[in-house]
Amino acid sequence: MENIDAYEHELLQYGTAGLLTVPGLRMIGAAREKAGVLSFVLDDMRTEDVGVALNEEGIAVRSGHHCAQPILRRMGVESTVRPSLALYNTCEELEELVAALLRIQAGRGHRKL
Repeated sequence: MENIDAYEHELLQYGTAGLLTVPGLRMIGAAREKAGVLSFVLDDMRTEDVGVALNEEGIAVRSGHHCAQPILRRMGVESTVRPSLALYNTCEELEELVAALLRIQAGRGHRKL
């Protein structure tokens, strides 16, 4: 279990660093002791549209309020996109997520508001 926890933490750090390279992406939630969940929003895009665009790329995420409306509102958003990490995920998959988000931000594969 310690090895799994350490691996998921490494994925979380790797994924966070990658996501922060996407223009207009804002991470939501920055607790020090955090589970393997990356929540974010993209400027001027509905989270649902980002989720659909990622799904079209073969990338599974959740988008919405995640039954956490009070804390999301406290963070200034109504919903987020949320990839969840587990022991079967890889750094390569996180790189694919970042590449897909860069394509989405460049105007391919999404519907703007």
